[in-house]
Amino acid sequence: MESHYQTLQTIYVITKDDAQPETYKCRPREIILRQYQDWPTIQQHLALLEEEGFVTTQQEDTLVISITKPGIEKIKNHLSKVVD
Repeated sequence: MESHYQTLQTIYVITKDDAQPETYKCRPREIILRQYQDWPTIQQHLALLEEEGFVTTQQEDTLVISITKPGIEKIKNHLSKVVD
């Protein structure tokens, strides 16, 4: 799995138990605490994921990241292939 998809998987893990995961506002610290990468690397991953339409980012009091429905499907498809 490409490294930026690992960041997408991390965001999915953070949001998957929410009733509407695509509306969950994930904060950078939630990602940083779960990954062994520095913030500039995570920012690069987020930019790639946003270009692909798998996440959206918005500047509020801090940066907030939301996974999109296509992002959820991408990770679910990947996880189902890993299990098979």
